[in-house]
Amino acid sequence: MLRFKRRAPLREHSVVLMPHQSRLARLFRLGLIVCLILAAPMGAWIGWQAALRSQAPAVLERDQLLIREQNLIAELEAARQATKRIEVDLLVEREALSQGRQVIQQLEQQLFRFQQDLAQYQGALEPGAMMPGVRFQSFELQATESNEVFRYKVMVSRVGDESDTVEGRLILAVSGQLDGQPVTLSMSELSPANAEGVELNFRYFQVVPASGQASEFTLPEGFQPEKIELRAVQNDDILAEQSFDWMVTGA
Repeated sequence: MLRFKRRAPLREHSVVLMPHQSRLARLFRLGLIVCLILAAPMGAWIGWQAALRSQAPAVLERDQLLIREQNLIAELEAARQATKRIEVDLLVEREALSQGRQVIQQLEQQLFRFQQDLAQYQGALEPGAMMPGVRFQSFELQATESNEVFRYKVMVSRVGDESDTVEGRLILAVSGQLDGQPVTLSMSELSPANAEGVELNFRYFQVVPASGQASEFTLPEGFQPEKIELRAVQNDDILAEQSFDWMVTGA
């Protein structure tokens, strides 16, 4: 007797429909996947290049600043070396200046002693030559480019104790004729900038004025000078006074 197997109903089986892909579609899909894979590094590279281009001015400015910094460092080092050389030269000059001052002081002391010896010889001929006090050792009058402006120099010394110091002021006056009348011009009229006189401060001797406009005085137009009167004063005391005939002795 024949027996037949019973088949399962068709509803228990599933059917899947697979679309058919052509070779071109597969290649396109593969290319798309490759592009997606390469897109990330390419995007990063493009972004990096764009960032470099945007930073190019800043990089250039940084490089310029670095060059400037190097130049400044070199200039600073050169300035330091120059300063060191100047300091060395200054030390040498100071030493030379100190030695020069010592020589000047020694010469001043020798001149002072010479003047004391000279005063002793003069004492035999001139009464009062050995009396301690201030002396006008020399006077020089110089012409200038202007007919009314003159320069003068006075060497003031003293006789007395070597340790003493003279402090005071030198006052100058000029007497003569103006419009046929005798006139004496004071320091304030001759040189307003030195109306109170020229400062004296010395131990052995001093040449005044030192230099510059302090040594100049101006005569009024039409004034005929005849004499120059010098006075060395200390407060209200007259230390020395002397008159000189008007005579231009230097130029």
